[in-house]
Amino acid sequence: MGTNLRKLLSQHKGHGLGGKGRLTGDLVNKLTSHYGWTFKSLEGDVEATHRAVMATYLHVTSRDGVSNHSLCPTDNDSWCRQKAAEAKGQPPPKHRWPAHVCEALLPVYERLSDRKLLERCQRGKTQNNNQSLHSMISALAPKERHASLFTVVAAVGEAVMKFNAGYARSATGILKELSLTPGRQNSERLAEKDKRRMTASARKHAFADNVKQALGKRHRTDKSQQDYVPGGY
Repeated sequence: MGTNLRKLLSQHKGHGLGGKGRLTGDLVNKLTSHYGWTFKSLEGDVEATHRAVMATYLHVTSRDGVSNHSLCPTDNDSWCRQKAAEAKGQPPPKHRWPAHVCEALLPVYERLSDRKLLERCQRGKTQNNNQSLHSMISALAPKERHASLFTVVAAVGEAVMKFNAGYARSATGILKELSLTPGRQNSERLAEKDKRRMTASARKHAFADNVKQALGKRHRTDKSQQDYVPGGY
């Protein structure tokens, strides 16, 4: 989502999409966070995910006279200021976005809420595992250097073993096939690499969990914003 929205701003620079009261960098971050939070909170439910994504679009692009909050939550603590105000019997907030910004945003949301795309994303996972494996392959067979088919196949095989079994087990297995035994220093170095990798992975998972909890809390209750701001969840 973030990549698509920033690309949209870049492609339409000078057309009045960005700036105060429109698609700002802060709003792009909020929309991106909400998109990711939707997948994690509604994992396994394609239709609910589709409605939640489009609810964001309809909410953020609603304007005075063209207000559409039909898919927004309706309780008192709703992240939708319109629905929260209605539930409390208060006047509705102002809607500020110009029409051309709303129209420019629609293709992005239609593409990223496509049900076929959502079905492929329902496990709630990211591409981090793929990127980690690719980095291991690139370290053994750099993309900027020509390599034979044998070299590429060997690099992929070794990278897959390291990724799944760790440095120590994979190296020991390879040496065993060659009738070799790893030395003490070699074994210690491989164990150290595995430890560093596990520590880095645990740190990343902890950070991701903290972000998820923070986003969940923000979406459940956010009462610090008095007036309507597009994308203020």
